[in-house]
Amino acid sequence: MKKIIFVLILNIIFASSSFADAAKMNAGKEIFTGKGMCASCHVLKAADSLGQVGPNLDELKPDIKKVLLSVTNGKGIMPAFGKLGMLNKTEIDIVSFYVASSAGKQ
Repeated sequence: MKKIIFVLILNIIFASSSFADAAKMNAGKEIFTGKGMCASCHVLKAADSLGQVGPNLDELKPDIKKVLLSVTNGKGIMPAFGKLGMLNKTEIDIVSFYVASSAGKQ
C-alpha cells in the first residue's frame, strides 16, 4: 500500500512539473516572438523565426547559462535586455529556458 501511495505521489509531482515546463515553454515563446523581439534577429525553428542579424540559435545550441548572460548583458550588437530594463529577471529566466530547451531540437 505504501508503495502505491509513493508511486501516486511521484506521478503527481512529475505531472505538475511537466505542466509547469509546458507553461514556461509557452511563455518563453511569447517573449521570444513578442516583447523580447528575439525572433527579429535570430533563427529558431521552434519559434518559426528566420532572423538574419544574430546567430542561428539552432546551430549554436546555447546552454541556459550562455543565454542568460547574453540576454542580461548583451553581446556584440545585441542589447543588454536586463541592464536596460527591456526584460525583467523573470522574463529573462523564462526566455532563456525556452531558447536553451528549444535550440537544435527540431
